[in-house]
Amino acid sequence: MKRLIETLAALPLLALPGGSVALAGVAEREPPSAVLWLLVIGIAALSWVMACRRWWLPLAIWVPAALFISSLIADVADPVIGPALREELGLGYILQLDLAGALVLVLPLMVANMWFTRRE
Repeated sequence: MKRLIETLAALPLLALPGGSVALAGVAEREPPSAVLWLLVIGIAALSWVMACRRWWLPLAIWVPAALFISSLIADVADPVIGPALREELGLGYILQLDLAGALVLVLPLMVANMWFTRRE
């Protein structure tokens, strides 16, 4: 009887996308797309405010942002986690992650360049 109950309890796990029990909940570790876009807006605003003080201050944001984005992109590029993410979250999320990551990396550099050229 106990074996039957364990088997019935495990059936919903087999219905997960790809039938992968080990990768269940991969999407739980990834930030939602709304958080990604709020991060882009926050980085842009912080870069602007910091550039008003000194033109080179947005460059200080670039290193932590690059490390954070590279950790997210590394999950997508992983041969095991990447397909599970594409299956759970869809290709639209991956495209948004790439676009938001590119903007987070470029925005501090753009703002610093804009304020540097203004000072000359």
